[in-house]
Amino acid sequence: MAYEVFKRTSVRVEEPSLSVTPDGRVVLNAAAARAIAEAGMKSVLLLWDEINSKFAIKAAPKGDRNAYAVSFTRNREGGSLRAKMFISHIGWTPVRRERLEATWDPREKMLEAVVPRKFVSSNSNRETKQ
Repeated sequence: MAYEVFKRTSVRVEEPSLSVTPDGRVVLNAAAARAIAEAGMKSVLLLWDEINSKFAIKAAPKGDRNAYAVSFTRNREGGSLRAKMFISHIGWTPVRRERLEATWDPREKMLEAVVPRKFVSSNSNRETKQ
């Protein structure tokens, strides 16, 4: 009998990354979730740099009204947060899950990712659509 190699549909990554889903969740891979958990972050601020098309998740001061709660899986093998309004604010309407490579800055307690411009509309475009 001839064997066939099973082709994996996903690969475990040791570098931080995040994914944005069509339902507006930001999903953290294990490396990103571990960095955030080890920094003691339970709530975060979502930051947007429109000029450079960069998105960041940064530690929120306790009690900040703009903070989002981070939910972790049982063994910190991943995490997520609901960010539908933020995703809409930057003009992104994901039709499928999109993964973005991210960079962890331990000094700033911040996870940064570049968002390809094809995914977002500029602020001037959003204002004319309203």
